Amino acid sequence: MKMLKNSLHLRLLILISAILAIVLDGIGSVGFFVFKPLTTILILLLPTLYQDSEAKIYVKSIVFGLVFCLFGDAFLLFNSYFLFGLGSFLIGHLFFLYAFVKRQGWQKRYGIGLFLVILAIGICWLIQDKLNTLLIPVLLYMLVIVLMSWQGWGLALNSKTKNLRSLGLGVSLFMFSDTLIAFDKFYIPFSYSGLLILATYWIAIYIIALSGTRIK
Repeated sequence: MKMLKNSLHLRLLILISAILAIVLDGIGSVGFFVFKPLTTILILLLPTLYQDSEAKIYVKSIVFGLVFCLFGDAFLLFNSYFLFGLGSFLIGHLFFLYAFVKRQGWQKRYGIGLFLVILAIGICWLIQDKLNTLLIPVLLYMLVIVLMSWQGWGLALNSKTKNLRSLGLGVSLFMFSDTLIAFDKFYIPFSYSGLLILATYWIAIYIIALSGTRIK
């Protein structure tokens, strides 16, 4: 009961920090530079403090993945470090992919894999004209996130554990958030992009982080 109470406190702090970050981003406050990484740090504490002791390799891989997401958050605070941010998230996705496959093996959900590949091709086709020197890094990133999302869905559909069954939503929101970034940066900038990108991203990594805990 005490663990549950403490985890609820932590989750409340995550929510407050995320809301403050989104508001501060919307008004252009420098406070955003504090609350954006802070929100990810708080999410990172979930599998660190409330880890599932029966899945230590899985938890460790999820934690490493979240650490690289934190690095990515920090780099993306500055436009000139976009490539470093992209690389950090790519490494983070590789850790998530390793965790999913290590947990239950490679999941052969070919229908899901094909759908994600078609979706990724469509996104790349729309933004390709403005990628220039970023074409190869972005294509590599898309390949990794497609594999990560595919195996995340496979694990979710093949598991009876509540936290793992939510992974499909988590990886989908991660891919959706990245798609919004790509559209806003390389296709057509749109209103409230920051709000949508941050909200879907933090919900995504929250679900992924929760999958490495015993929190119900």
